[in-house]
Amino acid sequence: MRAILDIIVPVFGMMAIGWGLGRSRLLSAEGLRGLTNVTFYVLFPALLFRSMAKVRIEALEPSILLVFFGGVMLLFALLLPVGRLLGMAKGDRVVFALSGTFSNGVGIGIPFITYAFGEAGLVPLLMIIALHSLIMLTLASILLEVAGQSTGRGSGGGRLITRLGSAILTMLQHPIIPAIFLGLIWSEVTGRVPGLGTPVVIDQILKALAAAAPPCGLIMAGASLAHVGVKEHWQTAALASSLKLAVLPLIVWTIGRYVFPLDPLWLTVATLNSALPAGANVYLVAQLYHTGVGLATNVVVISTGASVFSLSIALLLLGVQAR
Repeated sequence: MRAILDIIVPVFGMMAIGWGLGRSRLLSAEGLRGLTNVTFYVLFPALLFRSMAKVRIEALEPSILLVFFGGVMLLFALLLPVGRLLGMAKGDRVVFALSGTFSNGVGIGIPFITYAFGEAGLVPLLMIIALHSLIMLTLASILLEVAGQSTGRGSGGGRLITRLGSAILTMLQHPIIPAIFLGLIWSEVTGRVPGLGTPVVIDQILKALAAAAPPCGLIMAGASLAHVGVKEHWQTAALASSLKLAVLPLIVWTIGRYVFPLDPLWLTVATLNSALPAGANVYLVAQLYHTGVGLATNVVVISTGASVFSLSIALLLLGVQAR
């Protein structure tokens, strides 16, 4: 119960503050864009670089990728025929499957894991984040192209190649990804060169920026939901949200416990990451391909609200203790 008070209440309390600011005149749409840019291009990179700069590559557990993405792919594959049974069109099935498997690992996940475990918990989370969007959004784009959905640009195989190339380039340009790998590279360099390290003054600046990252990220996440309402066909979205918040964590935990055994902390982080609400990228993909937009919007809203309870239950079941 202490973990709920010390982790859940601050996390969703700050999101509630963000929602209130988004509904008020204090934070305009332009102001939210500014806050988002500062958070993603300055604060989060500082936090991630500083965290990964303390990690040696040999301490990483690549098996966490098999555990997390193995569970994600399994549920994704199961949701496609479920969507067909529900009478969905091909494109909507892909959005349905993505909605039930794509986690908000950056905007909510990074602050949540930081408050729960500190920098030690960020290491396994960032391994997942480094490949999450690249794998899942590329997969969704391929399936939507095969299903005949159009972005309105190009045609046929050329369009598919263009979309895949664009997806890969976008992921590499995202400020989160370079910060992770630059931190690892700097860790290796400082580990091999005696006396070399991050200058104290620079580290103090990074530390100050890193401290602001979690609260700003949560306020931004809450504010972004302020003007989003639940649309029609919410029942299907509620089903996808339930599978995302309850079934996916169970699958990931089972794989990490019995198939590819993980260190307890890494298993806990992988499970909690899978229990996070659906990320906004689901909506962006749906909007880009003009399919399942209402479904994607509903899942983001419903899963975010319901994750207050699902993450609380997950913390209790996993035996997480407040720091």
